[in-house]
Amino acid sequence: MIHIVSFSGGMGSFAEAKSCVDKFGVENVELLFADTQIEDEDLYRFMNECVNLLGCKLNIIADGRNPFQVFKDVRHMGNSRIDPCSKILKRELLNNYIRERFNPDEVEVHLGIDFSESHRIKGVQERMVPYIYRSTLVEDGRIIAKDFSEQFGIKRPRLYDWKLGHNNCGGFCVKAGLGHYRNLYLANKERYISFEEREQDVYNHIQKQYPFLKKTVNGETRYITLKQYREEYLEPDNVTTEEQWEFGGCGCAL
Repeated sequence: MIHIVSFSGGMGSFAEAKSCVDKFGVENVELLFADTQIEDEDLYRFMNECVNLLGCKLNIIADGRNPFQVFKDVRHMGNSRIDPCSKILKRELLNNYIRERFNPDEVEVHLGIDFSESHRIKGVQERMVPYIYRSTLVEDGRIIAKDFSEQFGIKRPRLYDWKLGHNNCGGFCVKAGLGHYRNLYLANKERYISFEEREQDVYNHIQKQYPFLKKTVNGETRYITLKQYREEYLEPDNVTTEEQWEFGGCGCAL
């Protein structure tokens, strides 16, 4: 039986990979990473250090496009409800890789979810029958993934130091909230602005503008671009306490 860990480059997937190596043996564990082509540079450092520690095989796959190119091709900017980026660059890519190479009785697929997020795995398990998807972290109910790698001398990915909720897509996510982007702006203004420019480039290409960020003003929801959020709220430091805690994230391999 081969145990494939969907390795996102985050702390949870490393914790699951370490657990799998301990339980099933390094020769039976493979890491599978789907590269979105806009990952943070430090993700690759973290991933390589994890592989060196674990000693298991790493497979890297990629569609070849990044999320903004996908939005242009499908002529739709992703949002909290519809995520063509995650669907195409992660879920379909990962699932097709597994189905093309393994029969259901030859493989088990592991997700980096600990018991604090155990509710996330049930739907995946139901959708992916007859393939088995599981998390030993959920099953054991002991390991909390936060900062797990540092006990093995592997510094956590820097996007966590930026106070972002995940280590995917270089900090970009159409399902992330205002607090997420506020922290990105404070940590790396240049990257924030690069994302807002690429967002506008998508709108110019599809000749429509429907932003994914939501801002509540006087009880009414307003959809704003990254540029509008920066110019109207971040630069004047006009951010409410409530929105500072609006993070979110796509859980893209799920």
